[in-house]
Amino acid sequence: MSMSEEIKDSRITDALANRRSVIIVGRATIAAKLALFESLLADLPESARLGVIDESGALAEIPENATVIDAKLKGVDAIHRIIRDDKLDTIACPSMRRGDIVRMLMDVSGQENGQVLMINGNIDDATQTLTSDLPMILLKSSPSGHTEFSDAAIKAMNPVVIELSADDSIRTVTEVDLHAEGLNTIDVR
Repeated sequence: MSMSEEIKDSRITDALANRRSVIIVGRATIAAKLALFESLLADLPESARLGVIDESGALAEIPENATVIDAKLKGVDAIHRIIRDDKLDTIACPSMRRGDIVRMLMDVSGQENGQVLMINGNIDDATQTLTSDLPMILLKSSPSGHTEFSDAAIKAMNPVVIELSADDSIRTVTEVDLHAEGLNTIDVR
């Protein structure tokens, strides 16, 4: 299945249409992850007020209607202020390297009804990203260290996680089970 066919996957188009946050993960090459990511950006509605945080210059092309947010040497408060001041409602960040930015973007998604698109560059699977990576990012940035906070924040974000296989095809589309105790994942049908 090529990337252009994969974006026609109704689970993904429904997630975008419903303004859900999307995280791309898996064993695929970074080039395949970026190709799918750029397809997601191209598939956003014209009404989306897009902001792009691309510190490493990973994206070959940034949509012309996007506000580029230069995050280098900026703290999350300054980045968040740009998002609020420019009334950006969709933030694309093709990296999860900076935990402070990921945590802030999770707040934008979960508490401010924003849409966030991210790539986990690790070879983690969808479940590992939802139940291990995101909680670890939140716990490292939480002074209290309570897992209830991270569980609630991830459930509030309610992302759709697209896991790509080593052959660059979609393996699973996963989300958090909002009705289960703790963090459990279910496949999106």
